[in-house]
Amino acid sequence: MEMTTYQAVFAVLLIFFLGDMVGALTKAKVSSMFVIMMGFLVLFMTGIYPANIMEISGFAAVAKLGQYFLLFNMGTSVDIATLKREWRTVVCATVGMAAAVLGCVVAIPFIGKEFALAAAPVVNGGIVATTTMVEACDSLGFETAAALATFVYAVQKFVGTLPASNCGLSVANDLVSDLRAKHAADSSYNWYTAHEGSAAKSDKVPFWTKHKKYYTQFICLAVAAAMLLLSEFLGKVCQGWVNMSIWAMVLGIICRNTGLVPSNMLRDFAKANGFFAFLSLCTIIPSLAKVDWAQLPVIGVKALIIFVLVVVFTYVVFYLTPAWKIVGSKKLSIGIAMCQLIGYPGTELIATEITNAVGQTAEERDAVSAKIQTAYVISGFTSVTILSVFIASFLAKLMGA
Repeated sequence: MEMTTYQAVFAVLLIFFLGDMVGALTKAKVSSMFVIMMGFLVLFMTGIYPANIMEISGFAAVAKLGQYFLLFNMGTSVDIATLKREWRTVVCATVGMAAAVLGCVVAIPFIGKEFALAAAPVVNGGIVATTTMVEACDSLGFETAAALATFVYAVQKFVGTLPASNCGLSVANDLVSDLRAKHAADSSYNWYTAHEGSAAKSDKVPFWTKHKKYYTQFICLAVAAAMLLLSEFLGKVCQGWVNMSIWAMVLGIICRNTGLVPSNMLRDFAKANGFFAFLSLCTIIPSLAKVDWAQLPVIGVKALIIFVLVVVFTYVVFYLTPAWKIVGSKKLSIGIAMCQLIGYPGTELIATEITNAVGQTAEERDAVSAKIQTAYVISGFTSVTILSVFIASFLAKLMGA
């Protein structure tokens, strides 16, 4: 007997519930996304969940909306002034992304063009890049490549976490040792004094602040919808090479940095970002239903080849070329590059764990946080939130060319 709509709704959300529960209990050591994706994969392959569960639940009908609203909100989270101050981290993260893409390109003779192109933006990014590539693969009939992209998204945090953590710990230990040496040599040394002088803030009051009372939930949703309508128009004008996804994010960036809307408008004001993130996931989960037992080893081997080459090329670029000089440390460069596999909030959680493990005083913890946490969060933000969207849009178009 086929599931009813509400049985399907409960079945879908049950897996999300379990994913978040495991993530909370393990303090993000086991990714909630891994639990969710692997859970659906097993349930589809065993026949416990029907392949069309998203259609039955009704989520499929509105799922695609989530990606564009999510992209607009991601744009509103971009502070251009901060990116300018942390330009070295931004450049290092960009080089790391290029190394990862190069690794995927080298993988083409071993796994095939469609698989390498499908995986590259996912390695660089997160849910939006994954959604873009899964939709592109499905439209072209590359069902196994779509499943590979989803699988890579589910497990890549495990690949990136270990090198990011180890490299960050090494940098933090060196930093704290240097700080203690300075205190030993000069008892009056103060890290805060040495590092004061942050960038001056503008006294100009943003438009949205002056009219804050009008930024209600429905008004915020309507503003976002208007920007998506404009994004659709601009995407058609550009004939897909600069598509609606990119325009949605760009318009979000413009609206935020001109003061028209607040940062993270849909998350903090409309209180809807979580739901849009859920809908975005609902667009990629059906690709897992197309995986059968015979394909699983194939997908696993292809994913392994991709991850090995991505890590190898990342180390080669930052250890054997002068690229590490961008941030002045080989290990910090590796850590920054690995953040593309992790994304926010994983990057912040790792940085916090490093800070607490190494720093013994408030000053030491603040010094480590200023170095590691800033670099990791900005790196994940640059790669996952911004650049991966452009790469995914370009490669999705290239796959169909």
